[in-house]
Amino acid sequence: MADLAVDTETRISLLSKQACFVKLNAEEMQVLAGLLLERKFKQGDVIVKEGDRVDSIYIIVSGEADIEKAENKDFPEQRESIATLHAQDAIGLSKTRFYSSSGVRTATVVAKTDMVTLRLSVAAFHGFALAYSHVIDVMRGYADLY
Repeated sequence: MADLAVDTETRISLLSKQACFVKLNAEEMQVLAGLLLERKFKQGDVIVKEGDRVDSIYIIVSGEADIEKAENKDFPEQRESIATLHAQDAIGLSKTRFYSSSGVRTATVVAKTDMVTLRLSVAAFHGFALAYSHVIDVMRGYADLY
């Protein structure tokens, strides 16, 4: 896969497609976009694993990924595909919150094709939210809608 630097405009565009970020102002979007780290995956790579601690979210720039769930908790390696994610989709953002309320991954996500993603660590997001107190209100309001 060629070295691809995802520009700020693309980063902001991808963030603005995530419902929980749409009410952030231009300055907040610019700062948040700067916290995203580009991460590439090859076909077959495990991006996140069910049961692992949530430490980040990913926004897909290009490529596809399968969301897989363990069929039986005693045999976590036996997984079934439950959905496919595409460009502009996010890994770790739910309809009600920024990330899993349990603090652990609820599914395994595997690269179906070579992928480019943007990773936002939970630690970086918390620092961002502390610097921009408005963000907490926006996120709380977003969660209250669901």
